Amino acid sequence: MGLLARGLTRSFAGRPVLSGVDLDVEAGTLAVMEGANGAGKTTLLRIFATVVRPDGGRAEVDGHDVARAGARVRKRIGVAFVNERSLFWRLSGQENLQLFARTRGVPRRAVAGQVAALLDELELGQIAPRRVADLSAGQRQRLIIARAGLGDPTGLLIDEPLRGLDDAGIATIIAFLRRRASEGASVLVTAPKADELEQEADVLLRLRDGVVLPWHEPERASA
Repeated sequence: MGLLARGLTRSFAGRPVLSGVDLDVEAGTLAVMEGANGAGKTTLLRIFATVVRPDGGRAEVDGHDVARAGARVRKRIGVAFVNERSLFWRLSGQENLQLFARTRGVPRRAVAGQVAALLDELELGQIAPRRVADLSAGQRQRLIIARAGLGDPTGLLIDEPLRGLDDAGIATIIAFLRRRASEGASVLVTAPKADELEQEADVLLRLRDGVVLPWHEPERASA
């Protein structure tokens, strides 16, 4: 199980963006996909998130086709497009997570505990009562990623999570991603450059000219 794509294609206004993507991200894997702006990274995530339909080929999450079983797919994935305004800015960080937990189907009795755990894990506990509008860009970024973790998804799709963060924020998010992979989730993260994520990834991917280049497993320093 995990994320799978075979021959995936997508064009916009006649311009090919994805030109036959083949991809496998197995359960328990942190995969980092590097590519320049406009390479198609976000489009690929949006297809897996059922936001964009592919023109051809297929994409699956845990064996469920994204085009034919969208509702089942959405129950299994957590998504974070960190450069988008995907929070309610007049609500507090805690109120946002509580609201989204209910829409994710988290049982009412479990909402408070799950929200508290995510706020603590992403070091947002102290600012949780503040309105989103009053948070820094980095704090909002971590809050969006916390939202993606609601409901214990089996797949995580995170678009450029480290952009503009300081060293402490980067370390916090990397720890979150690694923990989810170690717990069995399929984690696919995009980045303009692998840089800080390179040594943490189980697999490095490169998206070029609409296709994913051969897999590369990063070398890990021996203990």
